[in-house]
Amino acid sequence: MKYILRLPVLFIILFFTTSFRPAKKKDLVVITYNIWNGFENQLQRRNTFIKWAKKQNADVIAFEELNNFTQQSFSALAKTWGHPYAVIVKESGYPVGISSSYPITNVYKLINGMHHGCLYAEIKGISFFVVHFSPFSSAKRLQEASAVIQLLKEKGKLKKRTVILGDFNAFSPNDSSFYAETGIRDSMYIAQQKNSVLQNLNEQHELDFQVIRAFMLAGFNDSFSLFNKTFIASYPSKVYFNVPLSEKIRIDHILLSGKMKTSCKKTEIIKDNVTDTLSDHYPVKAVFNVQ
Repeated sequence: MKYILRLPVLFIILFFTTSFRPAKKKDLVVITYNIWNGFENQLQRRNTFIKWAKKQNADVIAFEELNNFTQQSFSALAKTWGHPYAVIVKESGYPVGISSSYPITNVYKLINGMHHGCLYAEIKGISFFVVHFSPFSSAKRLQEASAVIQLLKEKGKLKKRTVILGDFNAFSPNDSSFYAETGIRDSMYIAQQKNSVLQNLNEQHELDFQVIRAFMLAGFNDSFSLFNKTFIASYPSKVYFNVPLSEKIRIDHILLSGKMKTSCKKTEIIKDNVTDTLSDHYPVKAVFNVQ
């Protein structure tokens, strides 16, 4: 009789312990990828990416070099890997864009004064800023970085949950010791002597770390360096053969505000049999533990 009377009490305990547990946090997977001139306008490359993207099951994908895409065609393409939401910054040149499985809100397109244009958007309570800075001038890149930082400051997002990601065409100071051993500075100096359009060294003709350092001074973190102590290049991929060490660089970044740093579980440069030749850049992926 005592056993029977205890059963309702047991059910009540089980109900309260299972019904009022804190909601389990879900990983948020974010990728940035320079897709090389809009997949070089090749259907096979595009289809290969679609299959790859489905396997990644990312929640947010930022793109650089969405050449020849319109808002309509980019939105249609994003749906093929399960993203019903997509925004492109412009429909000419080398646009950036972003696609998501969650609604994209408060979009702001920063185009004037920018080499390719940058895109601000909010997804799931997180501010994303997709960038693609000048490949030709360190001074121009610093101007672009300053414009991004200023806009985030005006929006009050510097200390909020903010992610800046894309092709920065800029070196992280966290990689300085690696570059010191590769001779990349000399390679860049020779390139500048041959082509005056290229001004990628700083005014002292040394490697320029000012762009990423500017973001660090504004409170952002180089997420790759948080989890990886050895250098891994994000450019170039194996689409180019026999690339010397002096030309291997990491210029694709995911930068995190302090609040996003605490929720980041890992960041990696994805190198596999698809990304080896799909683009000249490798994609970067970050995983976050968020509600």
